[in-house]
Amino acid sequence: MKNGNLEKYLKDIDNLGYEKSITLNSLEVSKILGVGIRTLNNWRSQNIGPTSKRIGKAYLYTKRDIAEFLATK
Repeated sequence: MKNGNLEKYLKDIDNLGYEKSITLNSLEVSKILGVGIRTLNNWRSQNIGPTSKRIGKAYLYTKRDIAEFLATK
């Protein structure tokens, strides 16, 4: 994975209005990736999608994990 691509994706995520966020929830990530929440849930259960952390009932994603996923796609 090229570091330049990672930085580009991080900047793209910030430009979508998430520059002040450190973590994103499933709804926000599904919008960024252009997939439904169900697809994101399926990817998570199959270890396909971006890395997430479970906090209570919610799954949270870091912007870096999303950018890494996009860079390897």
